[in-house]
Amino acid sequence: MCHCRINHHPYFSFAFSLLTCLLAGFMQVMAQQPSWNATGSLGTARTQHTATLLANGKVLVVGGFSVVNPCCKIAGAAELYDPATGQWSATGGPMAPRFRHLALQLANGKVLIVGEAAINAEIYDPDTGAWTTAGNPGVDFLDPEGVLLTDGRALVTGGFVAGSGFIAAKIYDPTTNAWSSTGAMNKERFLHSITLLPDGRALVAGGVSGQPLRTTEIYDPATNRWTLTGDLVSPRAGHQAVLLANNKVLIAGGVGAIEDDFASAQLYDPATGRWSATGAPTTLRFQHTLTLLPNGKALAIGGFSDNSAELYDPSTGRWTLTAQLRAARQNHTATLLLNGKVLVVAGNSLSLSPPPETIFSSAELFDSGAPSIANVSAASFAAGPVAPESISVAFGANLAANTQTAGELPLPTELAGVSVRVRDSLSVERLAPLFFVSPGQVNYQIPSGTAGGQATVTVTSGGGVLAVGGAVIANVAPGLFSANADGQSVAAAVVLRIKADGAQIFEPVAQFDAELNRFVAAPIDLGPASDQVFLALYGTGIRFHNGLSAVSASIGGTNSEVLFAGAAPGFVGLDQINVRMPRSLAGRGAVDVELSVDGRAANNVRVSVR
Repeated sequence: MCHCRINHHPYFSFAFSLLTCLLAGFMQVMAQQPSWNATGSLGTARTQHTATLLANGKVLVVGGFSVVNPCCKIAGAAELYDPATGQWSATGGPMAPRFRHLALQLANGKVLIVGEAAINAEIYDPDTGAWTTAGNPGVDFLDPEGVLLTDGRALVTGGFVAGSGFIAAKIYDPTTNAWSSTGAMNKERFLHSITLLPDGRALVAGGVSGQPLRTTEIYDPATNRWTLTGDLVSPRAGHQAVLLANNKVLIAGGVGAIEDDFASAQLYDPATGRWSATGAPTTLRFQHTLTLLPNGKALAIGGFSDNSAELYDPSTGRWTLTAQLRAARQNHTATLLLNGKVLVVAGNSLSLSPPPETIFSSAELFDSGAPSIANVSAASFAAGPVAPESISVAFGANLAANTQTAGELPLPTELAGVSVRVRDSLSVERLAPLFFVSPGQVNYQIPSGTAGGQATVTVTSGGGVLAVGGAVIANVAPGLFSANADGQSVAAAVVLRIKADGAQIFEPVAQFDAELNRFVAAPIDLGPASDQVFLALYGTGIRFHNGLSAVSASIGGTNSEVLFAGAAPGFVGLDQINVRMPRSLAGRGAVDVELSVDGRAANNVRVSVR
């Protein structure tokens, strides 16, 4: 059996060209004023639901109340929003209807929901649309808050239990599908906030324990313990929190000891462990949302059924009103999409007297007016996650004044005056190595060490921002290169034939057809039974897999042994997958090559077998 690693060879010297001459074309997004625009409505009206951005760019909405007067009916159906069409579609519903629950996307792209209406937690699989149980956390709590830790476990904290706040916190481990307890928090609380800090610890702030709290505390995964940190400037509950690009935590709105706390904001500095006041929002906010935008500003939306929205600028510490919502709403959700827009979904109006409050099925999009980019795998060009050290493409408009290609290694972080910065979910920003820049696209490598979760990609020139977009970072995001750089035709690959006497012969799987002006398959001859034939595929987003046993391939529907999957020698960001070609493929002609890594499917490419 051959377990060799196939090194680079003249037959596939075209690989570097594929990295710098990718799919031509771009998406034009012109600058405009901030605005709200209607988009498709949900099939079921709902409030106090959850909305989760999936790795494929769609948004999963689960649960919530669909009727509150008379009280109460829970929306059992789940729905998916597709930004490409602006429409919703039904997907599998959870096994137990839920409201005021918690939803967290896990590192594997699945979604964990836990809380109200059932003790058992559940997992949603975007690939199948099905739900499975995720064990019993031991508490049926209402309004929990949680974050995904850097080690892939989910931390769930607090919530309303049996008439009071919950003092314990729970950890869900996806690798074992089991729950465990952390050390007890220092104070029981609900209606609090939780924020993952850049060092991987989690900050819990405020909440209610009989009355609004000033206390804040930090969970350290390394010790599994909670320690108190600086008190809030004033008590706060029902507020919203975001981690800013400067590593400080902003909280805004909520209920305090006095009415003015509804319209105040505070900043936490992890370096000092202290809170300080910052500029006050222009209006009272409760049951609102707070979303960090790609430009570093924070967008506060609605609350108290207000139709206003405002932006917090960390550089000035001030809030300014922006375009108004199309409908005044509270208990809605706000989700930052990969195109930089914010999707606001459903919620309810506030009625202090008849008629009863309205539950919305409508949704709307906030467009900041800033030029945006779409970030995709340079191999598959498909909507979905990208991985650290993988090769990505940003499509946009006016990204560079001219075209320039990197001419040597190491790759530069500036070409034609253009740079790309990637800020990850821990607010760590890194410069990206660049392969190629042009007015319509930039080919770059996701920097090493980029943390998982939602990231912001910024294209700059001369210190100014040209365009901004989002990306979901996953440990693996397999994509296979095709010879025509379209992500679907003949594979960018090479065949290694090992003869009975040990001689090694490299053969192409693609040849250029001048008449068609594209690559076509060069049929692979499996030869006599004494020949061993291996297919070396080229892709990206594969190298950080969980072991070779987690990598599988099939050719023409036939399972094929994977001998190697890792970084391709001599190339930046390029991965190589060596697969033994089964002899049963002889005479099959054109066949699909399928690859799965850690349960994530790559795009299919094709080869031909004589």
